[in-house]
Amino acid sequence: MDLYPIEYMCHNLPLMALSGLTIAHNSEPLHISTSGLESPAAVDPDFPNSFELYKAFNDDHHEAIWEPRAVKSDAKLQPTFRVIAVDKHYRLPSKKASPLSPRSTSSVSSGTRSPGLHSPLSPLSPESPLYPDGIMSQFWLRKYRNFLPSVVVSFHEIYTETEEVQMKINNDSELIKELNEQKRYFAERNVKLTAVIVSRKSILKSVDLNDRIAYLRKGTGLDARSGLCFVPPSSPVEIQVFAKELKSFLSPFALDFYGSLLKHARKKRGHNGAPALTSPSMQLLSPQGWNVRYELKQAVFSEYRQDIDLAIKFYGIAYESLLEVFKTIPADSSRWNEARALLDAIAFKILKCNLYLNLPVMAQKVFNVHLQSIAGLVEHTFSTTESYSFYGWKALQYQVLAQLLDLVPETISPRSVPFVGVDTEIVGPEFPSLNVLHHTGYQYLNAAHQTRMRKQLSRSSIIGVYDTYMTLPPDQEYTVDHNSLILGFLETAYSRFVGGNESQTRMQAHIAHQMAQIYFSDEKYPDALKYFYLAEGLYRKERWNYLLGYILNDAIYAAQQVQDKEQLVRLQLEFLSEGLGPWNKNAVNVPQFIQTNEEKPDGEVPEYVISSDNILSFFDVNFAFMISETHVSSTIASQLTIQSKHIAAAGDVIPSSLQINFSGSVKPIVITHDPSVSASRIKKLKIDDGDDIQKATASLQFKPNDIMTFEILQLLKKVETVSAVSVLFTFIQKSFVLKLAIDLDTAEPERAISRWFVEDDETLHSQYLSSLVPRSLTVKPKPPRVVIISNVKGPAYIGEELSIPLTLTSEEPEDIKLSMSVKVQNVEDQLEITGFWSDDDTKGSTIDLDVIASGSDSIIRDYTMRMPNETCDLVMVVTVTYQLLSDPEIDISKTHVIDLPVIFPFQVSYDLTPRIYPKKWPSPFFVYDLQSHSPPITKRWCLSATIDAVDMSHMEISDYDFKISNKTGIDLQLLDGPKELTHGPTPSDPYTHSFILDVTNNDAVERRVANADALLTLKWRRTTAKNKGEDSYNFFDLPILKLTFPLLEPRVLLDVESTSSDLVHLVYYIENATSHILTFSVTLDLNTDMSLSYPLRHQLRQQLLSKDPSAATGIGGRPSHDESDRRHSLSRDQAPPLQQHSIFNYEGNKQVGVRVLPSTCRRLDYDLLPLAVTSGWQRVPALRVYDTHFKKSLSVFPASEKFRIDFKTGAVYVNISSSSEDLSNNLGSEL
Repeated sequence: MDLYPIEYMCHNLPLMALSGLTIAHNSEPLHISTSGLESPAAVDPDFPNSFELYKAFNDDHHEAIWEPRAVKSDAKLQPTFRVIAVDKHYRLPSKKASPLSPRSTSSVSSGTRSPGLHSPLSPLSPESPLYPDGIMSQFWLRKYRNFLPSVVVSFHEIYTETEEVQMKINNDSELIKELNEQKRYFAERNVKLTAVIVSRKSILKSVDLNDRIAYLRKGTGLDARSGLCFVPPSSPVEIQVFAKELKSFLSPFALDFYGSLLKHARKKRGHNGAPALTSPSMQLLSPQGWNVRYELKQAVFSEYRQDIDLAIKFYGIAYESLLEVFKTIPADSSRWNEARALLDAIAFKILKCNLYLNLPVMAQKVFNVHLQSIAGLVEHTFSTTESYSFYGWKALQYQVLAQLLDLVPETISPRSVPFVGVDTEIVGPEFPSLNVLHHTGYQYLNAAHQTRMRKQLSRSSIIGVYDTYMTLPPDQEYTVDHNSLILGFLETAYSRFVGGNESQTRMQAHIAHQMAQIYFSDEKYPDALKYFYLAEGLYRKERWNYLLGYILNDAIYAAQQVQDKEQLVRLQLEFLSEGLGPWNKNAVNVPQFIQTNEEKPDGEVPEYVISSDNILSFFDVNFAFMISETHVSSTIASQLTIQSKHIAAAGDVIPSSLQINFSGSVKPIVITHDPSVSASRIKKLKIDDGDDIQKATASLQFKPNDIMTFEILQLLKKVETVSAVSVLFTFIQKSFVLKLAIDLDTAEPERAISRWFVEDDETLHSQYLSSLVPRSLTVKPKPPRVVIISNVKGPAYIGEELSIPLTLTSEEPEDIKLSMSVKVQNVEDQLEITGFWSDDDTKGSTIDLDVIASGSDSIIRDYTMRMPNETCDLVMVVTVTYQLLSDPEIDISKTHVIDLPVIFPFQVSYDLTPRIYPKKWPSPFFVYDLQSHSPPITKRWCLSATIDAVDMSHMEISDYDFKISNKTGIDLQLLDGPKELTHGPTPSDPYTHSFILDVTNNDAVERRVANADALLTLKWRRTTAKNKGEDSYNFFDLPILKLTFPLLEPRVLLDVESTSSDLVHLVYYIENATSHILTFSVTLDLNTDMSLSYPLRHQLRQQLLSKDPSAATGIGGRPSHDESDRRHSLSRDQAPPLQQHSIFNYEGNKQVGVRVLPSTCRRLDYDLLPLAVTSGWQRVPALRVYDTHFKKSLSVFPASEKFRIDFKTGAVYVNISSSSEDLSNNLGSEL
């Protein structure tokens, strides 16, 4: 890419000039580097905030070749400028050429304009490098890239050194004059001027700054938004925000600037011809050439406007037009090479613009069309494309494309895949790869190939006109180091393929092979060996043995030249393999690997260890166990089968020894060569067990394609998985020691399928083994013959000391020495429970039972442990380990797992009900305490507890402890009662008990509710532990019960004094514990719902009406106490037969108003006469108590166990006792 002018390659961005920040050198423009950035050393340090301003306007600059902000997906980001720094005397390039200046190759110059003159860079100007028939040069692009900005930001400092008014006026006037001159000068070229006034003082320190800035804007006519800006002393962050906003304001002006240039170029293109001739004798550019200029200008200005689609259009038209112009350009003129460079630049621009639009396939097509177009052009001009210059040019094109793709982001051109832009699942695998954009590794590889062709053709003679574009003449081409160029391309390509994914390893090997051949031909043998090694690894893996032999042949020669003995031994060892084709005809045996006459001290010879992973081994090794599973203390047979596939020319291969290495605790087996041992086909080895290794001897002389099988018997004494991992062949020679390690883990799957060999009359027979991995053997523990029984009944309970009996029975035919251990932990392994054996003094979890004779009785041992104080799931693992006295080294174990869920031993349900306090409450008219608002009132409560368990039949409760704590504002007295808990008739029935509590308010502050905590502790044990005495009891604290006592709420209590079938006497108590007089409306509801069925009730009713019509008003001739009740009864008797009949007569107030004084209790008595009632629970009339003031009904609570109340319906049930007489007889006697 360096062979082209930078202006041809870089991306065009709108140019912004910063004036006033740099040190003024002269009136000429400052030199601008090709990267477009002025050196920060030229920034004027005396100007306020000069470095911060310069950095803020240049912080978004990017590389010149590739502009990331031009990518289509990022087009909506903030505007981007290419920024240059100039001094305050900066002048724009001359628009017209000077009539007096001589012809020069300067790109731009300053001067006065003359009518009728052309641009200094026009082919019509004698001073132009294009005069008279040039098309376009980089100088015109440099003009708009480096010297002609679209906007100029001019920085000026406002005078604030003194507060003298006249000095400020004079400086402001000079500043207005300077700004007006700049404004007029840049307006003539349609360049936007923005003045930035910088102050050393803030507005707070210089109060007239606002007025002075307004005066400057008025005097210059520059607006406040994008014409004249004011920057007071600011932080770097504030300056960056200002620069960003100013660029956004100036971006439309820059687009308008290049838009006007685009319109001007289009207007001149519309003339469809060359400009008028200045002199009739001038030989100017053809009309087609002028069209190329105008189209190219439109493309460049469209690129400045970041209109990539329009730029592609104009670049394409310019490219097609330029191909036509070549017909008019002589091949031996300098204009030919200029046009070729311009054509390459246009193709590069089109390709890059397609990448900006994320069209990699289209970019590749543009590249292919360019190669084909130039090939046709060169063949038409020079009659052939088979020239070194053409292939040199193609190598350059691939290099330029690769360098561009190195700058392109991964989203457009990924490095890890061969090509991008095509979905092979959609287009199919037959889609031509020529039309897809490959990553940079392929481009550099193509460049190397084209350079190789250039090298070949550079040696041929050339007659006539020849093409020297981008190359040297034929007489100088021989001086070019083509191999260095090729190696440079190949090394870069190799690095790109290595940086990709692992699927491109074949290309890596291919490139490494090419580099190795070049280094080998240049006699650079160390580098050749390096790349030979990289290539042979893949060839060996892919089993490309022919190519591998070709590499090894050259690599051996290179290793001999550099005296690399280790590599030489490795390569010659691999060269013995018969699979390398015709390349190893000159292979030598192991003793001839290194030919040396050097005398080494005793025992000091080099040792070379070579892995089979790094060579193509001629030894084919298989190891197989006869079976795949066995038990400890078993003898297992295995076979090692070795086939030597070395070439016949090398003779017999005789290793000094071989070693079989195993995983696990199995010792290695070393087989030493002994020629005196008979050379049978299957060698049954006699193993001598040593401290670290196992030894054996056998004949290890291998003939070509010879197969040897070694059969081994081993005693395995440990539980593990045994695998044969490697076989190590050792060759001990006078001048070196060679060790070949064959890794059995990396063997191919088809080689791992081993066979078991059997010799019969010197004939080998084999059968395939069924094991998937024959070289591995699983050694399992010996099956235990011990029975473990645990007698655990039900779950465990929290806080319980639990003893678990374990029964052991030995079924071994001989005596054993046994030990037993217990481990208890929860399922999450966060809690471990320790215990002890009941008959062991060590208090540990392991107990030794010494020797147990064969056929002896079972042994029972108890393991005791304390359960945790929270519910959990425990796992108890009982492990029995024993050894046979005949084989004490082998441990045999058995595990027994017991699941122990730990739960609560008991569940309790409480019922708190009120009771009648037998004593009279204190008088409310007597002052007991001056600080108290009410007398101390005591209320009685009954706390009933029902205790149940999951397995109550196997548990007993012997005692309990009941405590009350955290009492607030009350005195609470627990009345003494029976200590024993009441138990049901069957063992599975729950325990019940009632606690009587007297609660007295003692707080000076009137409380509506009092609270207390109740704790019930039970002393219990399992029924199976009665024989252990007091030590077997456990204590369990039930969850704390939160008690709530309403102190001021009025309540209605119901008690019964007589429950016979002759008379039921109900007593209602209305308690008023408040300090207010309460009024209640009391109503006794008649009960019409007896337990009799409807037919019987209807029959009784008919009998009453037929005998005595007045019976409807009363029973037994006695009128009711209430006349309204009588009328009510009559009205009911006249109801349809479906109405129920009242079977109770009563004595008492049916409806009455009751006033209850503060801190008092009213008693209401009712006598009920049952009419048709037998014994049992019967519903009686219920009392309705309604608070007339608070509009609230009070519930009736039972004051004893003689009756029940349904709180949902308000129904009251009394347990009535009666004689054995029939209900009908009882009813007849009453009638």
